[in-house]
Amino acid sequence: MSILQKYVLREMLTPLGLGLIVFTFIFLIGQLFRLTDLLFSMGVPGLLIIELILSLLPGIFAITIPMALLVAILLGIGRLAADREILAIRMSGINIMHVCLPVMGVSVFLAVAMIYANMRIVPYLNLKSADLATQIQFRILSNIPENRFYHLDEGTKSSVYFYDYRDTHTNEMRNVNIKTDIESDETPAEEARRKMLRAEIEKLPKQRDTVSLQRLEHLREQIKENEAKRSVQETMIVAQRGRVESDMAERLISIKLTSGSLNIVDPARPQSLNMVKFDTLSKAIRPQFQRTEDGAFRKAARELSITELRGEMNQIKSKRRGLAVIEFWQRFSFPVACIAFALIAIPLAVYVRPTGKAIAFAIAFLLILTYYGLLNYGITLGTANNSIAGPAIFVPNILISIVGSFLLYRMVMK
Repeated sequence: MSILQKYVLREMLTPLGLGLIVFTFIFLIGQLFRLTDLLFSMGVPGLLIIELILSLLPGIFAITIPMALLVAILLGIGRLAADREILAIRMSGINIMHVCLPVMGVSVFLAVAMIYANMRIVPYLNLKSADLATQIQFRILSNIPENRFYHLDEGTKSSVYFYDYRDTHTNEMRNVNIKTDIESDETPAEEARRKMLRAEIEKLPKQRDTVSLQRLEHLREQIKENEAKRSVQETMIVAQRGRVESDMAERLISIKLTSGSLNIVDPARPQSLNMVKFDTLSKAIRPQFQRTEDGAFRKAARELSITELRGEMNQIKSKRRGLAVIEFWQRFSFPVACIAFALIAIPLAVYVRPTGKAIAFAIAFLLILTYYGLLNYGITLGTANNSIAGPAIFVPNILISIVGSFLLYRMVMK
């Protein structure tokens, strides 16, 4: 590389690191508050928290690297343009594209590296993070802090756990209270009505006028009313003592309760109360049971290898096919965004000359919002099992590349 090419790359290094830190922090901020609470309030080991964060980072980098590259080009080349260095390069008779070739080379290298990571590394780490989350949940349930309410959602069943005191020597809990709400199964009549309402929504014209929009809102309200009417059975367990026993191999936690009562409220007769007293009672909890409802653990789409994704995509009647299609094409779309962002960022940096970080980040956020707005359309098609979902997911890359190539041509020919 020439001295000028190395100089341009050095100008991009610091903004690239800054952009990667900022965007990664934005994606992690929601998790950090939760993880901090787990560390200090729930007694989860710090090493387990760090391992979970490290397993999440590659998946986040797959999204934030194109964003960081966009900011780096805008700030790096933008500063050269603002300081008239780009003008000096042109006056020296050097083609500006020759100077920017390493920038395109870096974007292509990052795209190839990200595709490889998305195929090999990221799915494994996504599965690893899910397993770590399960371990953390087991540790919390095995050691719920005293005098604190802990809520556990288990699909159609949710429970709240509370106890007054834990004996540090025997690990036995005193004055245990467990409240559980169990949502009843959907009756055939309720299922038929829900399908009828959904069918009416699908029949509404895509170009909706005021009348059709009102009808759409009315149908959605009816669906919500039907869901709200579904009965919920409430049970309350009160016991003098209790002990938690966990079995990670079986993904099972048991709470052994002694000297208490089981109180059941019948939804059909809410004014009545059924009480059953017991000497001993064992309550089993299986965290994340919704992923093993059919008797076998099923990976989420983001945890599947490329071979497993293709297998899901070949199952035409599978409910998971749409999610597999979305995940498959996104693993290529996000990396290719590096090239698309580079094509449009180089001419924008020369024309706009964003000397301040705020301006560069503002332009980057505008392009990112445009990109993900278009990407969301392809994701919607994939969810509906539409055959054009794959090409639609690449539409943002194609449009941004076309606009960027046109601006780049104008910049070079100027």
